[in-house]
Amino acid sequence: MNDIEIINETIRKERINPTFTAIHLNSYLTNLPVEKDNTELRNILKYFSSPEVYLPLQQKTEFAGGLSLHIKAEIFHEEEIQSGINYRESLYHNHDFFEMMYVYAGTCKNVIGNKEMRLSAGDLLLYNLQTVHKLILDDPDAVVFNILAGREVFSQSFLNLFSENNPVLQFYIHSLYDIPGDQYCAFHLAGSDALNPLHNMIAEFIVKEEMYEKIMYLDFQNLLVRLSRIRLSTRSELSVTNNEGLDINTVLTYVHDNYTDVTLQSLSDHFSYTTRSMIRFLKKYTHKTFSEILRDFRMLSACNLLRNSNTAIDEIALQTGFSERSYFDRVFKQTFAVTPAEYRSSMI
Repeated sequence: MNDIEIINETIRKERINPTFTAIHLNSYLTNLPVEKDNTELRNILKYFSSPEVYLPLQQKTEFAGGLSLHIKAEIFHEEEIQSGINYRESLYHNHDFFEMMYVYAGTCKNVIGNKEMRLSAGDLLLYNLQTVHKLILDDPDAVVFNILAGREVFSQSFLNLFSENNPVLQFYIHSLYDIPGDQYCAFHLAGSDALNPLHNMIAEFIVKEEMYEKIMYLDFQNLLVRLSRIRLSTRSELSVTNNEGLDINTVLTYVHDNYTDVTLQSLSDHFSYTTRSMIRFLKKYTHKTFSEILRDFRMLSACNLLRNSNTAIDEIALQTGFSERSYFDRVFKQTFAVTPAEYRSSMI
């Protein structure tokens, strides 16, 4: 079967006997009244009414056993429909990992803050990490896929594909460092070649044949490049620039490209800044110190090496700028809640 046939057949089976689309109904509001004795749902009702009160979802609990790509699906099941449920609303939430929401079939509503938008088949949204949002299913034919990506998927294997002018990379960089910008990127992919890697990634997740995770990473990389092409053709470059004309994306790209030996002094010298001015500049646009930014890029590169090479962990520590293995292990676990060895084991 091809990708579309795999997805369609899976959806047909899932409506009858949910497996990976199974949901915990007490995490949602439906068109049925909330029973008085349903204390579980009543305890979280505060998260449904206003974006001011939301549930933060964390990467360390969402990705069991390590960090990776994960796909969830939202559909109505036959049992729900037979019970009279034709409406499902998630609570307001955000997360410290990345999410793409793809409408495969039918329509749905996406709510960001207090703004509602109706989405149709072929629409895809990329969320900023800080974006508080929720999903409303009110179409029995709706099929929505959520592609969840740990921060580490933007490790060196992905970042090396992009230039500082790449708008999708800039969107994610702005998101990672809480730089003011768009809350989401919207794409209408009907008829676009970007659907090929997207559908293949979903099909690989469903079938789970040998090496499917590596193929999913490649498809995700392919998808990002194609989304970047679309973004470049529809809007001008995203930029956050100070009065002297220095762009934060340029600075972060330079740190990424030179993370093994860059120092605050060499970074400042490269852009003809004093170290004090560079500290202020980084803090203003990223809310982080130089050391924190450098650590982020080193950790992302370490993830890439752990996942895609057989290099000894001691050597990876040295290659990513750590002179001591014990310190490397400690920083890695503080960042990702697993040790480098545990992370590598989870990728096998």
